[in-house]
Amino acid sequence: MDLQELCSIQHDFDKRHGWAVDAVPPEGRLEVLERETIGLTGEVGELANLVKKARLRVGRNSTAEEAFGQVVSDASEELTDALIYLIRLFQLLGADIEENYTRKLRANAARYREYERGESL
Repeated sequence: MDLQELCSIQHDFDKRHGWAVDAVPPEGRLEVLERETIGLTGEVGELANLVKKARLRVGRNSTAEEAFGQVVSDASEELTDALIYLIRLFQLLGADIEENYTRKLRANAARYREYERGESL
């Protein structure tokens, strides 16, 4: 499955539930932008909390490797929630996620060229 297909699946899900952000009238877009951004921030905060708690376990009752292993499943779930918000934000903005990612990757490749190790992606 590619990224565009993921976006399409999310759009169809949202549409079936009456949540399609691209159907928001212009006067309501700022409110939806705010709500989706807060939702994204909340999910990233939940991820940060998981990492904080994993870090606190290190040295007490877990090694760093064990703490990392314990957080993987929950962290993956929070990242998935964050991805859903990101997809919805791109849709609200009418922006192509693949195009924007590719453009940013090219810009970062040029910006960080001095750190390349000769390995290709």
